[in-house]
Amino acid sequence: MSKSAPYATFSSFVNFSNKLREDGVPNRIDKTVFGAASGSVIYSTISALKSLDLIDENGIPSKQFVEFVNASDEDRKQILRDILRVGYSSLWDSSIDLETATAGQFDEHLREVYDVKGSTVDKSAAFFISAANFAEVPLSSHLKARKPIASSSSSRKSSKQRKKNNGNDLKAENELPIQPPAPAKPLEHQLVDLMTEDDLDADVKDAIWKLVQYLTAKRAKSNGFD
Repeated sequence: MSKSAPYATFSSFVNFSNKLREDGVPNRIDKTVFGAASGSVIYSTISALKSLDLIDENGIPSKQFVEFVNASDEDRKQILRDILRVGYSSLWDSSIDLETATAGQFDEHLREVYDVKGSTVDKSAAFFISAANFAEVPLSSHLKARKPIASSSSSRKSSKQRKKNNGNDLKAENELPIQPPAPAKPLEHQLVDLMTEDDLDADVKDAIWKLVQYLTAKRAKSNGFD
């Protein structure tokens, strides 16, 4: 099984590290040490820590993570460089050169080596680029200028649609009967659909399922089925 790549935001990773620098590093990292952070931040940050070998499967922090947390912002740069070399070991072998790589090459590497799929490519790329910039890891200007794939695709689609509406199809579209919008799915149904996404880990799916159960019970109660 391929090693996973962090998909949390780098700011969440740093903010959590700063919190531990103030509160002290516990002997286990679990969701109870995140304070008021949202479920998505908690689970994505824990996943990132595991991916970077900063905690083990039981949440036990490594000596390197404790060192990183307690270091000054300046000293964290060198420690993070070492962390990235271990967490993304394939990026420092002959398969890719970070100082000359294009954004496309980097995205392909994430997909092939780390099995990153869909919109998670954007999240994983953003984490690494932000972390590398903080750690002063040399990156190509092409990689630093990477644009999110999802928004670029959406933008191209919108542009094509605008061109279509400005052409001969505009008249035909205006002659079509106006259809009322389809009723929105209940939130719990949308959440169940979300659970089918391939890039969700087990902890996130568990959190979503608990929310589905809560919403279903609440709806039943409001409908008089309690």
